[in-house]
Amino acid sequence: MIATRAADAKEVGLEAEPAAEQFIAKALPAATRVESLLERYRGVRRFSEELCQTLEPEDYVIQTMPEVSPTKWHLAHTSWFFETFVAKPCLNDYRPLNPQYAFLFNSYYNAAGKMHARAQRGLLS
Repeated sequence: MIATRAADAKEVGLEAEPAAEQFIAKALPAATRVESLLERYRGVRRFSEELCQTLEPEDYVIQTMPEVSPTKWHLAHTSWFFETFVAKPCLNDYRPLNPQYAFLFNSYYNAAGKMHARAQRGLLS
């Protein structure tokens, strides 16, 4: 399974597909699947960058309260999410960029492992 919840699938631009469509997607050549996944990730990243256009560099690092993570953390979390729930399950030879990211950028996915305390995300540099 690519995502753990329907909301997670929407976060990376994926919609639930009927079984026939899933079968066809799996039957595609690996290169086509990789390019499709990369394009979906790039779309999410472009949208994230658009949301951040009005921010100053200082705005990326501030954590105004323990319950609200800084923007830089959210950007990294989106990449970690895609890597963990899309790239690794779908690409047999995929290797994580940095294994420590699983701890630093996991938000609340207990099945994915331990996570950095939310209230301390603003301390990451």
